[in-house]
Amino acid sequence: MFKRKRTKGEDRGEEKNNRGTKEENRGNEERLGEDISTTTDRNRVYEEECSELLRQLLNLSSQESALTFELYQLSEEAKVETLRLSGLIANCKYYDKTLAEELYKELDNLFHKYLEREK
Repeated sequence: MFKRKRTKGEDRGEEKNNRGTKEENRGNEERLGEDISTTTDRNRVYEEECSELLRQLLNLSSQESALTFELYQLSEEAKVETLRLSGLIANCKYYDKTLAEELYKELDNLFHKYLEREK
């Protein structure tokens, strides 16, 4: 292996450390003694509280999703029942026209509420 020869301008007695300051030097013995992974009691309590809050948030989010789905199912059921009622009123028109007209007035509110698209 080749050894690099020093030029006349280099100082032979002084070694340069290219790693920067003492804190940045990875070979620093004082730095090796520090254990970065350990946490203090206060930090551990904080982490436990955070994880508990995240668990609660996940649980509440799951409940919200379940309620949203249930609300969607009930909305769809209301649409189906409104259409079914419309069919029954049309069938009632055969037997009593005046009663069917009164029921159509009530159905009109339900129709606008559940079946018309919002703009």
